[in-house]
Amino acid sequence: MKLLNISLWMSVLVFGWSCGSVERVDTTKIKAQMEASKIKRITPAQINNQVEKWGSEMSKALTASFEKEMKTANQVRIEEICQLKKIKLMDSLSAEYKVKIRLLGMPDSQSKMLYPKEKEVLDAYIYNAENKLPMGDNIQRIGDSLYVFTSPIPAQKGVAKLCFSDETYNFAIWSIVFRKADVILKTNTKTLKR
Repeated sequence: MKLLNISLWMSVLVFGWSCGSVERVDTTKIKAQMEASKIKRITPAQINNQVEKWGSEMSKALTASFEKEMKTANQVRIEEICQLKKIKLMDSLSAEYKVKIRLLGMPDSQSKMLYPKEKEVLDAYIYNAENKLPMGDNIQRIGDSLYVFTSPIPAQKGVAKLCFSDETYNFAIWSIVFRKADVILKTNTKTLKR
């Protein structure tokens, strides 16, 4: 009988101990995952507006960050910045929005790394620079899955001179490539204009 009582107590202890080591679940993370997996209804115009809004905000923030870093940078750091290396803001934007950010200038018109639409837009910017025409932001859709937002960097920022040795036309642009699926996932449909 005594042996039975000891084994019964041991069973209760083991059972109680195993129940106490249950992992806690992060309900906020699960709630966010469930919210992201809901079906969202977003029109192409709303996606376009979202890309324009985010692209504009990003290009302004990147230009300001770029200008600030260039003021105090030595030659080695300037080369890193022009190659978009070790730029905290760019890295965080790329991670948060899952975008590809490029700095393009006159020499990139010969690049084989650009999407055809991206090259067309760059050629249009070059034409405008050569003819001293105004330049503005642009959005192009690539197939069914990508959007390219481009934004010229004002000439007085000096990015073209520093990064592309471009004294003639003095222009550079930000090219930000968005994936449609990521735009939809990141968009809060409650804040969209109908």
